Amino acid sequence: MKAEEILYNKYRDLFDFTKNTVDESINFVVGEHANTIERQVTLFHFVRASYLLDAISRLCIHGLATEAMVILRSLLNLYINIKWLTTGDTKKRFERFADFEVVFKKLGMDTIVQHGDIWDEIKNDDLNVHDSEFKKVKTKYNLKKRKDFTNWSGESIYEMARDNGVNFEKDYKIIYGRLSAIEHTGPESVRSYLDGCEKGKTKIKAASRDENIDLVLITALEYYFNVKAITHNVFDVGWDNLKSVEHDFSDLRNKYWVQQ
Repeated sequence: MKAEEILYNKYRDLFDFTKNTVDESINFVVGEHANTIERQVTLFHFVRASYLLDAISRLCIHGLATEAMVILRSLLNLYINIKWLTTGDTKKRFERFADFEVVFKKLGMDTIVQHGDIWDEIKNDDLNVHDSEFKKVKTKYNLKKRKDFTNWSGESIYEMARDNGVNFEKDYKIIYGRLSAIEHTGPESVRSYLDGCEKGKTKIKAASRDENIDLVLITALEYYFNVKAITHNVFDVGWDNLKSVEHDFSDLRNKYWVQQ
């Protein structure tokens, strides 16, 4: 039996639950109107959360849960974003998020012109297409310093996490740092890939491996469900099978985290 088959049999209920969750997500807001900035931005976050959960699940099924931590960090970042957007002065926060699209387009265009090697391909393009909108946003938010342009919320991700309406500072400190170590290949991530063996030899942790699967998938599901709950609220759509989902998810969490 292949290593991936062994992993699937061991975590079958968790893998199947995640797949069903992803499959159900595509029909969640079908027929609903994303007719406001708030709904459009929220829908973007929900769709992306669904794709990230799917990607995490696919990696875990192949025994690559440690690599999936990089995507899990993106999902955590996404959850903090949407939680921050939907607390406090939500109208201004959503508006700022939408306004900053043109800021990043302008910065990206300038970077390509200054440092890229494709001038012959873009020299006939309208390189000033974003200038007018960019100037309006620049004036509207009084953008001056470099960090003003690269930080759409006006706060760091840590500041957003500890916002009174978000209250995610503890989780940020415990989880975000560990995930960052994997993403940025920090020295604390070495033992996730290399281990000393007998006679001074080194063992490489490669291919399918049974580590971090339940940790990553259950955490990812929790972030996803938090995003989904926010989306239900913004779109004012009921969650018909909420109790069933909560029950099944609680059973899985207890099975893999409590009873081990």
